[in-house]
Amino acid sequence: MVAVYNEEEWIEPALLSIKDLVDEYVVFDSSSDNTPNIVMRLRDEAGLNIKYRWIPPGSLADKRNMILAETSYRWILFWDGDYVLKEDSVSFIRALIESLDPRRHYLIYWPWLALCGDIYHVCSDKPYQVEHWLYTYSKRLKYKEVYVSGLQFELLIAPLWLYKVVYIDKILGVHLALVKKPVRLAIRDLWWRDKSGFYEAAKKGISYEEYASMKAKEIYGTGDLEEIGCRIIRDMIEKLPRYDESKYGELPSLVKRYWESGKYRWCENKS
Repeated sequence: MVAVYNEEEWIEPALLSIKDLVDEYVVFDSSSDNTPNIVMRLRDEAGLNIKYRWIPPGSLADKRNMILAETSYRWILFWDGDYVLKEDSVSFIRALIESLDPRRHYLIYWPWLALCGDIYHVCSDKPYQVEHWLYTYSKRLKYKEVYVSGLQFELLIAPLWLYKVVYIDKILGVHLALVKKPVRLAIRDLWWRDKSGFYEAAKKGISYEEYASMKAKEIYGTGDLEEIGCRIIRDMIEKLPRYDESKYGELPSLVKRYWESGKYRWCENKS
C-alpha cells in the first residue's frame, strides 16, 4: 500500500526498490507535482503492477483505509514514496514470510534509518523509525487518527489477541524523510504544525501550497516557501550527525545513484 503526496524526488527509486518483493502496488495519490506521471511511467515502461487512483488531499487515515479495501493479497507492505529498501532486504523478507505459520496473523516491525537534509546526514543520534511495516490483512484492521501531545498521527489499530508481533532488529532500508525539495520541506514543516488547518483548507479548494504560504507569513514572516525550505536544509546539514557506514551499513545503491545525478542540489545558489 502506497499513500503519496508530492513525492517526485524519490517515488521512482522507492517503487523500484520493492519490485522483486511485491505482487502489486496499490497507490492512492494526492499529488500536485510530477508524481502521477512518474508512477504511470513506471507502470507502463517498467512493467510494475500498479493500481493507481488520484484523490484530493485529506485525512491520511481515511486514505490508508481505502487502500486496504483495494488490496488483493494477504500480506500488506506499508510503503511511502520516500522509503527505499536495501538490496539484500528483499530475500531477507521473503525468507521471513516463508518461515512463519500461514494460519497466523502477524505485525512485523523493523527499523528504518531516517535521513535528513541530504543522504549523508541522519536525523538524530538514534535515527530509527520503527513501525509495523508488514502485516497480514484482516477486516479487523483499521487506521485511525489520534492526537499525541497536540500532534495528529495516523495509527493502525489491530487486535493483539489476533496478531502476533514480530520485531526484526535489522535496518532494512532508509526513509528519506527530510531529503526533499525546499518548498516540500517548508510545507511539511507547516503541515505538522497545523494538519487540521490544511485538511479544512483543502475542503474549501485551497491548495496546500496556498495555505502553507499563508501560515508561513504568520510563523516565519515570509511566504517564500523555497527560502524557508533552504533554511531548514542548511540547518539540518550543519547540525545533524553524519551517516556512518560502519554503523549503519551501505546506503541502498538506488539512493546513491539518484543522488549522484545532481538533480537534488536545490539550494546551492541560495544565500
